[in-house]
Amino acid sequence: MKSIDYLKEKGIQFREVHLTEVPKTAQDVERIYGCPLKQVLKSLLFIGATPVLAVLSGDRKVNKEKLAKAVGEESLHMATPEEVLLHTGCPIGGVSPFGLPTGLRAVLDTAVFENKQVNTGSGIAEIGLELTRDELRKAWTGDITDIS
Repeated sequence: MKSIDYLKEKGIQFREVHLTEVPKTAQDVERIYGCPLKQVLKSLLFIGATPVLAVLSGDRKVNKEKLAKAVGEESLHMATPEEVLLHTGCPIGGVSPFGLPTGLRAVLDTAVFENKQVNTGSGIAEIGLELTRDELRKAWTGDITDIS
């Protein structure tokens, strides 16, 4: 998996979490894994002139105006499942914020750092990744700003 290889190459400490079913939403991860919704990071793809991945806590919603301003787009719309697969290489429910295709812009919401630990997708829907906020900060290569 690109995300796991990416984290290992950077020396990031993380734990793989094997889920008993395929999640489609952050709420599914909360239910299946039993962690607080705010600890589950959702990776949502938006399409403008170029695609952008927004990563935020599961209990928050993307403010499209803030996101568009942060990435210099006039408007953005939520990607379809087909667009998600095309631009990330991952199905909905498994998109990872790590090991992204070259050129895909990613923005992390500042509020995720309110959590001591977070859970993200791995690129495979039934495997999640758990890491501390400090490891997340070390691993992140995109922008960090308020988008919720």
